[in-house]
Amino acid sequence: MRRLLPALTTLALACAQPRPAPDPLPPATPDPIPSLRLEVEALLTAQAQATWRSWSTGEPADLAATWRGRERLLAPEARAEVRRALGEAKGEARRALAYLNAFLLGEQLAQASAAATERAAAARAGATFAWDGRQVTVREVSALLAAEPDAGRRTALEGACAAAAPWGSLEEAEVAAVEAGARALDFPGALALAAELRGEPPESLATLAEQTLAATDSVHRELLEDLARRELGLPLSALRARDLPRLFRLAHQPRTFPAGRLLADGQAAFQGLGLPLSSLTGLTIDAEPRTGKSPRPLMLPVEVPGRVLLSVLPSGGAGEARAYLHELGAGAFFARVRAEQLEFRRLGPASVAEAWGCLFGGLTGDPAWLVERTGGSAHGPGQEVRAALAERLHEVRLAAARVAAEVERARDPSHGAEVEARWLERALGHPAETGRAPCGLLLRDPLLRSGEVLRAQLLAAQAAAFLARRAGSPAWWRSAENGAWLQQAWAGGTRSTAAEISSSMEFKALDPAALAASARARLDAAGP
Repeated sequence: MRRLLPALTTLALACAQPRPAPDPLPPATPDPIPSLRLEVEALLTAQAQATWRSWSTGEPADLAATWRGRERLLAPEARAEVRRALGEAKGEARRALAYLNAFLLGEQLAQASAAATERAAAARAGATFAWDGRQVTVREVSALLAAEPDAGRRTALEGACAAAAPWGSLEEAEVAAVEAGARALDFPGALALAAELRGEPPESLATLAEQTLAATDSVHRELLEDLARRELGLPLSALRARDLPRLFRLAHQPRTFPAGRLLADGQAAFQGLGLPLSSLTGLTIDAEPRTGKSPRPLMLPVEVPGRVLLSVLPSGGAGEARAYLHELGAGAFFARVRAEQLEFRRLGPASVAEAWGCLFGGLTGDPAWLVERTGGSAHGPGQEVRAALAERLHEVRLAAARVAAEVERARDPSHGAEVEARWLERALGHPAETGRAPCGLLLRDPLLRSGEVLRAQLLAAQAAAFLARRAGSPAWWRSAENGAWLQQAWAGGTRSTAAEISSSMEFKALDPAALAASARARLDAAGP
């Protein structure tokens, strides 16, 4: 910085005398952070573009190619520069750098554990077994269980799937690779790294998980007992994980979500908020059928907020409707982000964007929404409300169990199997048979990704309650004032955490009270 000018007399005397030439200043060291940000943004855009081409056309995605020329992001020096800047930053600048640091950590860990992850993924994708005189893949098991009316055959199918590959050893190899990768990044283990990635101590997430399970236990058991007897003719005590795909399928009314109404439902969800989809500039919905296109809805923030793409192939059904509205909600968030910093536009906690997706995806189980969109059809929404509620509680309780089990298991690794069985049984509300269900129920989650799912679902439930209170009606999506509030909340991107957004909605904390209250209200509304 320039020194202050001396008094006028002193300056005149100084100017009258010869002065030695000043020593040259050392050249300024360029700040590496802006160039790192540019490379990270280019990487994210390239990865989203490659994924989009694969999803919408069937073209194989070469994500490894997106790293070419950007390898320095994986070098220790990149994180060292970010940590140095992090140590000097304050306020929002510090939060942004923390998000950037977490991103680099995650990418470096992914590279370190890639071999084990790819081996496990290849084994799962390639595993087949004989069933009904043909070879079936593991990916088909959930659909086969849903279509199988005989409980004995569901048991046999699950057993054949479990025997198709060494699922336990594959999972343990993945976990070991993550642990080794965490130590290579100078963390004592995966759980310590998870704290850095989630921005919260694992113990705090475990407490939130336990609170969620306790708050939803009663309504979850009551709901499952009713559905199991009504749809499968089984008491809750006889229900098993292999029965859930069948249970959820039977409880859905296919005619409630016809393919021809899917896009109109999406438009309706935003029209009443004063946010017609045409006003969400930057959001493009691709509903065109084409060879190779995946049937599942997917939103990709290619450039934020300028180019957000959503792929959908309307085919009907509750699962597709929920997924489409979920992706639409997350896409609207990205399309309305106005933060300038890369970190607040594209990085930060996944629970924030996920929460807005869950808010809109949850409409498929909202009694008021169902009556409005079906025109009060004769069969009523009760069956759909129960099914959607059961699936939502299943998702959030399983996420909570994963978090709680992982934290407890880290304290006592010698009893890992017992810990897993206990938390899985707690989440499902019925006896669990560990080791027999390689269909998404195994609990290992060393980086606590399930914590993001948990926080997102709890925040979405609070948001729905808050917006209904503002609107003075359960139909919160019919309020332009709510639309204005959502746009303001979305503008900051991930500048605010889930807990801070919860506080802005006048909740004392991010907790499961709103989810439990909503679950009870929806179950009561579904009728006997």
